This record gives sequence, C-alpha cells and structure tokens, in this order.
Amino acid sequence: MPKIVNLAYILTVLIFIDLTATLFWVHAGWATEANPLMNFFLKSSPIFFVLAKLGLSFTGIYILYIFRRRFRKTILNILLGLNCVYVAVCIYHLLAMRFLLS
Repeated sequence: MPKIVNLAYILTVLIFIDLTATLFWVHAGWATEANPLMNFFLKSSPIFFVLAKLGLSFTGIYILYIFRRRFRKTILNILLGLNCVYVAVCIYHLLAMRFLLS
C-alpha cells in the first residue's frame, strides 16, 4: 500500500510542476495549452484553469485511492503510467527551459 500512496504523492508534485510551467509558458506567449478542455478553462481565466486542473486531477487521484485495496495491482499500474506521462511532460518543460537559457 505505501507504494500506491507514494506514487500518488509523486504524481501530485508532478501535476503542480506541469501546472506552474504551463501557466508560465502560456502567459509568456511562448506556448498554448495542448489539452482542448484545459485550454477552454485557460482562455476563460487562469484561476479557472488552476481550479479545473487541480479539481480534475485530485478527483481522479482520490478515486484511485478509494479503490486501492480492491484493485491494488491495477491502481498501481495506472499510477505508474500516469507518473511516467507526467515525468515526460516535466522533461519537456525542462528542455523548453533550456531553450530559454540559450
């Protein structure tokens, strides 16, 4: 069980990094939001974007947490996959930062 909880914590940190980096890039005018749903919220207001991103993300994490005992292996695999996706997104943001510095 600690693996699932740790992966959920790591995913939360990665989501915050993505959120912050996305707001930075979009408001600097160097990028657009790739997710159409999140782009809708971002165009409405940065506050709506933050609320939607955190609300949807944390709702999903909470649902996974609720079912962690019943579907342990499946939840673990889902969290591993989500962490991999968000690590890739964070690497993408870091590579873009490197472009800024050069």
